[in-house]
Amino acid sequence: MMALGEYYVSVTGLLPKSVFSMPKFLYLASRAYQDILKAEGNVYSCMFTRDGVQHTITVWESKEAMRKFMGGKAHVNAVNSLKDVSRYAKIHGYFTDERPTATEAISEWKKDGKRVYGEPRVKCGDLTPVPCWQCKLFEQ
Repeated sequence: MMALGEYYVSVTGLLPKSVFSMPKFLYLASRAYQDILKAEGNVYSCMFTRDGVQHTITVWESKEAMRKFMGGKAHVNAVNSLKDVSRYAKIHGYFTDERPTATEAISEWKKDGKRVYGEPRVKCGDLTPVPCWQCKLFEQ
């Protein structure tokens, strides 16, 4: 059996629904983030915006520590309100031997993340259908 990495990394990316949803989004995100900072097993956390996508990256001593945090009130409230405040959500978790940079974590998120809802977005690494000129010839 292959050994897992030393750390478990969780990456979330959301696109806010509108400027009007931002206050609620920021309130919920800040409450959850405060809990992350106090969570047992949390090694590193950051929140930032890149290309209009709101990201949270957390690094944990174990996947179990991350799961324990996920059951907390602030995180549950934030997850239950996701569709009220965002139009797109994508998540990714993975094991690694070294704490990744934000760029490395976002690259992993784009490549292997799971889109929870929302239309595919190229800037989020989602594959989008490319029109096929040969297909158009057959459709005629």
